[in-house]
Amino acid sequence: MLPRNFKDESGYSLVEVLAAIVILTIAIIPMVTMFDTGLRSATTSGNYDKARALANSNLEMAKTRSLSEGEGIVCEPEEEDPFHYCGIEVESLDGELLGLMRVTVTVEWGESNSYEVEGVASGASP
Repeated sequence: MLPRNFKDESGYSLVEVLAAIVILTIAIIPMVTMFDTGLRSATTSGNYDKARALANSNLEMAKTRSLSEGEGIVCEPEEEDPFHYCGIEVESLDGELLGLMRVTVTVEWGESNSYEVEGVASGASP
């Protein structure tokens, strides 16, 4: 038999506790989804910044070289980068009159993400 002071105390019933758990679960699920979305956005943004940096560095590297139309310049991402394609295209702008070339660097990653940057370079040696 319980002492008298325990009999007088009231508490929460099992139904009330279960209702509180259901309400908290319904409130927490959207927050977990927000964290997942935020993490995905941060990862996408980081990959975009890495692609932009890779494209710009390869554009500057290509602009400092002596270029000729169609010359293959290798654009390779580092091993830890998520990029599966990095290409450099060179095309003549003035038909070799002044030796100006358009340099286009394209970096692709994921299924449908890409970044492209263009610049003008001289076809003559710097």
